[in-house]
Amino acid sequence: MRCKSKLHWSTQPQTMEYIHTTTPNSKKGNIYQTVCLLSICDATPTSFGSFEEFLVALSEKLRQEGWKHVVIFRERPIENVEKSLLSLGVKIKIIKPSKFGIYNFIQFYKVIKEFKPDYVHFHFYQIYSIVNYLSFLFDIKIIYTDHMGSRKPTSAINKLMRKPYYFICSKFFNVGIEKVVCVSEFVKSKYLTDYGIKPKKMRVIHNGINTTRFQKKSDTKEIKGKYNLKEEIIVTCIGLRFDKGPHCLIKAAPLILQKVPNVKFVLVGSGNFRDYLEKLIDDQKIKDHVLMTGIVTDVTDIYNISSCVVVPSVCEEAFCFIVAEAMAMEIPVVAFDSGAIKEVVHNESQIVPKNYTLLADRVIELLSEEDDISHKKEMRNHIIENFPLEKSVNEYFQLYKNISQNKE
Repeated sequence: MRCKSKLHWSTQPQTMEYIHTTTPNSKKGNIYQTVCLLSICDATPTSFGSFEEFLVALSEKLRQEGWKHVVIFRERPIENVEKSLLSLGVKIKIIKPSKFGIYNFIQFYKVIKEFKPDYVHFHFYQIYSIVNYLSFLFDIKIIYTDHMGSRKPTSAINKLMRKPYYFICSKFFNVGIEKVVCVSEFVKSKYLTDYGIKPKKMRVIHNGINTTRFQKKSDTKEIKGKYNLKEEIIVTCIGLRFDKGPHCLIKAAPLILQKVPNVKFVLVGSGNFRDYLEKLIDDQKIKDHVLMTGIVTDVTDIYNISSCVVVPSVCEEAFCFIVAEAMAMEIPVVAFDSGAIKEVVHNESQIVPKNYTLLADRVIELLSEEDDISHKKEMRNHIIENFPLEKSVNEYFQLYKNISQNKE
């Protein structure tokens, strides 16, 4: 989930009217109408990340096919995301979801009544809820994408109740769902192993990234100057949240510095966890070796100056854009064995158990290796072949068409 934007906006979102076209794919009554997709995202874009690029690329595909696209965010997105969507004829609305399902039901009822979509696609929403009963009131197809990995229950009661809770919810609210898209095989498997739900309505469509944007640049001097970096070896960790595990890298840092002293650890992101990390950095006496950048506007700059990217996720990752983005830029990755990361990496030697000492050992080994250009090219080619943005967008569009033709 993305944090709230710190930029100030007017209370009403800017919208752009559609250029109406007709297509024989949607027939309501005896009148053919433009097919409409309503994407409801429980997210607030504060950067132009890979999920935002997916929405833009999907909108472009829909426009080419003569479809409409309406996107709902929980709060107004940053300007470049908004402008990119509006330029493609997308309408944007802001609805902040409630903890109360009946309130969400009423809000989405109003939106569906206004835009009359053919498909309603939920992103980052609870899958089994009363909202699915909207399918009884409208001629719509409901799709969910499950972007979430999994976390261990925080108490014995949660552990005991997790499976029956999700299982019972699925029995009550499974109605109306056409398909649940899982962004990895790991996500699909959790329904059976964690929730006891048979994945009959599920299929896997991996996330994709813009491999044109994420590619190595030859000149790094200007970028290093921007961050006051010299000739240090750069070890990067992105995401200052507990579940992303930056504290594990900080604990590993003194062990790495013993063997490779000329290292700068670059931590990207912001949030409440930063205070804890700053104290941990002081405790480890490595303050001179750490750069905390805050939120960056273009993360490709950080990848470009990195010697390696560390992904010490302590949660079970649903996919992990960071791994795919770094590899597309030919940057070696060392990651914890977390969820679907094994599905993304090129080689399982990039994976280590969730232990900061083993993490340090692997980073030291990697930094000590000779630069292998052919291996880096293999990493990029692996991402281009398996996780390009175009492939993901085309699979989603084909899914919509198959559902309308009862092929799914």
